[in-house]
Amino acid sequence: MSNKTRYFVAVTGAILVIGLGMGLVASYMGLPVAVFTSAAGPEELEYVPADAAVVAYANVRDVMNSQLRQRFREMEPTQEHQNQFEEKTGLNFEKDIDTVVAAMMPKGNLATDPEGAFLILAKGRFQAARLEALALEHGATVADYQGKRLITHHDADRHDTKHDDMAVGFVEADLIAFGSVTSVQAAIDARRENRNVVGNIEMMRLVSELDNANAWAVGQFDAIAGQAGLPTEIASQMPAITWFSAAGHVNGGVSGVLKAETKDATSAQNLRDVLKGLLALAKMQAGSKPGMQQLADSLILSGEGKNVALSFSVPSEVLEVLEGLAKGRKGL
Repeated sequence: MSNKTRYFVAVTGAILVIGLGMGLVASYMGLPVAVFTSAAGPEELEYVPADAAVVAYANVRDVMNSQLRQRFREMEPTQEHQNQFEEKTGLNFEKDIDTVVAAMMPKGNLATDPEGAFLILAKGRFQAARLEALALEHGATVADYQGKRLITHHDADRHDTKHDDMAVGFVEADLIAFGSVTSVQAAIDARRENRNVVGNIEMMRLVSELDNANAWAVGQFDAIAGQAGLPTEIASQMPAITWFSAAGHVNGGVSGVLKAETKDATSAQNLRDVLKGLLALAKMQAGSKPGMQQLADSLILSGEGKNVALSFSVPSEVLEVLEGLAKGRKGL
């Protein structure tokens, strides 16, 4: 990847990576945390193509303003690179990004990328003219697509023709789309032609079940299992999960629920049995470790029929332990 491409990706893709704030939670808590919204879903879903396999949402503003984030703020990595980025782009991730929607499309459906296409929608405040000028300065091209401005960049050093060039589309005054050229164009078409994930009954059924969460993710399980690259031996032993959802709430602590829907009741019972064994092992290993026993005790397994659910809560005792570990790594 050339330097120009790296810079172009930094100007755009970092909106998701830094804007979500997931690095802060995952790095200092050692947990994969998803953060999500209301049952009806955000308006940005109108830009997500109807065949999306996975859709996720994060209320970045809630996470950035949460007590949890403020608690660990003093241990954040240096802001030097972020300050340099803001000087060039006029974009402050903490203040200018409100929400982020991410979507994964099935392999071979949109882009020429055989691994499938992804789409990021970031809502906030952007200096479009400044970003456009900066992109042009670093070798990008700008054109209109269905009345929307698209910034695209081709990596002259890349000889792999199976992958699309990357693009940023200013789809609304406060909304940008980032992904491959074809995925961004598909997002614009999805909204214009009213052929979007809002009309996907199964997907929206999962979204409608989310409650009191400032982040969520829903979708087809095989889509994420395929991306995870699980060994065939392991994948073949997993119960037949069809759909999944994950919802979480971040404020003073972290709580949430993971749900799985299997092809039949027998598969669901098998999955519950597996999880029961893992939970028992986790409680045994937690032992007398400060805070860890409370975390293990907060894991609650439930569900009936084809559904399995696992809820969790990170209590203050665990946060204190993790905070101490984080300070130790930072030498504070």
